Amino acid sequence: MGQEARVSSISVLKQLRASLGTFAKIASIAMEEASAGIQHTRQWVREDQYRFWKAQVQARTEQFTRAKRALKQRQVFDRTLAGTPSSCVDEKKALQVAEARLREAEYKLSRVKAWSQQIEKEWSDYRAATQRLVNGVEVEIPNARARLDKMIDSLEAYFALAPLEMCRSGTEPPEVDLVQPGEAPAPVPPEHPAPAPPSAAETVEAPPETTPTPHGNSVP
Repeated sequence: MGQEARVSSISVLKQLRASLGTFAKIASIAMEEASAGIQHTRQWVREDQYRFWKAQVQARTEQFTRAKRALKQRQVFDRTLAGTPSSCVDEKKALQVAEARLREAEYKLSRVKAWSQQIEKEWSDYRAATQRLVNGVEVEIPNARARLDKMIDSLEAYFALAPLEMCRSGTEPPEVDLVQPGEAPAPVPPEHPAPAPPSAAETVEAPPETTPTPHGNSVP
């Protein structure tokens, strides 16, 4: 089914084309910045924090092992020399500190793993939510701008030829209107309007015809 278009100004189409390009550019920059921020966070959690706390667990495990060995050596040494077990206050405190630091590193590493999984889920949800916008910016808007380009070129070519054709035919150039689908087009006046009916003053009855007689008189 055919559709009519009422174009009142080609400049409006050009403005629409420019506005679509501006929107696509702004939306693209915003999505790129958001994606860059998410990627930076993913890298910081999955790589930087994971490597850091994994190394901390290893280092603090070694510190805990050394503190436990030092306590045991002190106990053996004091028992050997004094014959009685020593309190080993300093060694016990050092072992408690080393154990607490090891537990902290293990907890932080477990949280990094949990947050890494959560970030991956959020990243997947974000990509799914913005896929339609990405498709609009990368596919639909460029296609729409290409159609507008063709429309503008066709209309400009038509308006460039219309004055010449009108001069040859001696008529005025027609207006090109843009009618939305479903809207009734504007009525077009007829080229040769019907003559107006005569007024009462102009309506005069014609005299009857007369027929001449042999005597020269006329008979109505």
